[in-house]
Amino acid sequence: MQIQSQAFHRWHRPLEDHPDLASAIAPSNFRILIVNEDMRSADSLKRTLSDLGYFTTLTAYSARRALQAVEDFAPAVALLDLDLPDMTGYQLAHKLRTHLSGCVRQVPLLAVAELQHLSTGERTLAAGFLGWLAKPVQPAALNELLMKLQAGPLS
Repeated sequence: MQIQSQAFHRWHRPLEDHPDLASAIAPSNFRILIVNEDMRSADSLKRTLSDLGYFTTLTAYSARRALQAVEDFAPAVALLDLDLPDMTGYQLAHKLRTHLSGCVRQVPLLAVAELQHLSTGERTLAAGFLGWLAKPVQPAALNELLMKLQAGPLS
């Protein structure tokens, strides 16, 4: 999956330009929630994350399942598909941002969208997402973004 967005381009620099980032090892305990109704896409993203060294992931194939699991799983970041079967990614983001648990309300959200959603950058930011990723996501760019999230808030 490729990571492309107006918001992401602010942060994006190829890993080849930053050998210190390219050689960093992702901590295996960085918890990542993947919410995507397409099992093949979600499982492919999970394999990509595993290949990058991110072993603590949870995949939810619906928004309802994500809401059931999010508090117990306590993710460091959530990758939300915008097209879910039971509600939109925007609706899920709203439910997460208004969750009773403060730790859930503060989980960084990244939207995952089809190319036809390229014009939704402002909408994703308004919905509480830090940015959005266009499908398919490139592993090196995803890894760089996750390392930046681990280092602190994106600016």
